[in-house]
Amino acid sequence: MDNIRKLRIIFTSDIHGNYFPYDFRHERWGKGSLQRVHAFVAQQVKRHAGGCLLIDGGDMLQGEPTSYYFNYVAKNKRHKVADMCNFIGYDVSVIGNHDIESGHKIYDGFVRDCNFPILGANAVYEDSGLPYFEPYTIFKRSGIKIAIIGMITPAIPHWIPKRAWSGIRFEDIKESSAKWIKHVKETHNPDYIIGLFHSGMDEGIVTPEYHENATRETVSSVDGFDLILYGHDHTSNMEEIECPSGKSVLCVNPGSYAQCVAEIQVKFYIDSLGRVKSYDHVCNLCFIGTMNNLHAKEFQKHFHDDFEAVQRYATERIGTVTEELNISEAYFGSSSYIDLIQQLQLRVSKADISMAAPLFFNATINSGDFKISDLFNLYRFEDRLYTLRLSGRELKSYLEFSYSNWINQMSTPDDQLLQICPMKKNPNRMGFKNYLFNFDSAAGIIYEVDVRKPDGERITIKSMADGSPFDPDRMYKVAMTAYRSNGGGELLTKGVGLTKDEIERRIITFTEQDIRYYLMEYFREQGVIIPKAMNHWKFIPEDWVAKAKEREMALLFGDRTPLKDESLMEERK
Repeated sequence: MDNIRKLRIIFTSDIHGNYFPYDFRHERWGKGSLQRVHAFVAQQVKRHAGGCLLIDGGDMLQGEPTSYYFNYVAKNKRHKVADMCNFIGYDVSVIGNHDIESGHKIYDGFVRDCNFPILGANAVYEDSGLPYFEPYTIFKRSGIKIAIIGMITPAIPHWIPKRAWSGIRFEDIKESSAKWIKHVKETHNPDYIIGLFHSGMDEGIVTPEYHENATRETVSSVDGFDLILYGHDHTSNMEEIECPSGKSVLCVNPGSYAQCVAEIQVKFYIDSLGRVKSYDHVCNLCFIGTMNNLHAKEFQKHFHDDFEAVQRYATERIGTVTEELNISEAYFGSSSYIDLIQQLQLRVSKADISMAAPLFFNATINSGDFKISDLFNLYRFEDRLYTLRLSGRELKSYLEFSYSNWINQMSTPDDQLLQICPMKKNPNRMGFKNYLFNFDSAAGIIYEVDVRKPDGERITIKSMADGSPFDPDRMYKVAMTAYRSNGGGELLTKGVGLTKDEIERRIITFTEQDIRYYLMEYFREQGVIIPKAMNHWKFIPEDWVAKAKEREMALLFGDRTPLKDESLMEERK
């Protein structure tokens, strides 16, 4: 008679700095967190001792004041987030692109301090081709030999400057999967193979060299996986995909921010010779966003001093803002919110021109005391500031491409100005058709955007900001984020037409610290900030745009206060 053995897999992904159930940016209790993961996991392990695997899908080290504090401010010998993951009892993780973004010093230290393997089979040494991270790991649970092979999205060179991943290159997931499945089968003969991918289901960036989101493509092209655990695209999902042999492979994504975990129960049927004859899955996405029990209190007590340290850091007052800053104004013209960042970038870089985009759908900085936590509502990512050379003609092409993804061509005052549609993750709300963090405007020049004209013909640059002539043939020093200067958003590649190699040759300087650090220093130095829109660019005709703004502000935001729902935030890939 067949024997039955059981395995319980608990999977999290894209935690993005949510370690405590507290939103330090808005100073309120929040949903999700590693603390609540522990509340769930410890309970399950106690019930199913010896038959559990706890797995994470990457992007642990970026996203909130907590991760920034533990990465760059705290002076601990060990990475505190590694200690948290060890305390919870993670068995294995895969490295994520935002983990890589933190730089070698941070993620190498995190990998060293974790008591479990961090995988990444397709991230290999540039010179030898050997894996930089562990490619796979083997577990024995309930008498079953389980292999887990880890993969990271290979699109990292599209977003992150090479200094963060120097010495590494990223191979195609599909090709790397076929290679490592063959190796693992020949070397270890496992009963069950899990693919652990920090790569979304499909879509995303596609180039001749790589596919950003390769889960569907890999499963449908490569035999050998029995289960795929994936993340990166922040979209919770349970789906079966047929592989070349005709077998259906369960693919599971729990979503982001530790608000849900995926729980997969695997039942193995063992024949009389002790071999796995077959298996079946039962999968649930378990909401843990508000979970609280004795195990949560254990975590809270163990890391109480660390929570207090982050709270002291986040609530430190560094200046005063005399006027409210509201990002929604930035979609309709020059705004005090974006122009504050533009002015800072020009000041730090000494560039001729600065490029910046909104990083939140809707955010407001209230007038009054300005705290470090407010910096994380003003500027979302750990971007360094780069400068590079662009001609005046290239600058115009850059801006034309930006606005082509931002606005429609209007024929009458009643036409829609902004490219908006129902939000993918919340169809009951209206959002933008394209990623808002690619809506770059420029400072350092005076220009108009004619909404009546088609793509490529909208921008008229009148002069430099000081009134001197703007020269299409002159090479200008332009400030932008590391993400943008590395080709992120394709404004320099598709927009301007530069190759990656050409972009690299155009780079002049980059800052040692991130933009948020320089904003913090600026607030401390100034003490009192009087934010004002520079009014250096505008949409025309102004009367058309005024009517559209009234309609579309109501459509996008209504009478709602600024969004604090993390599920509506767009994570920059």
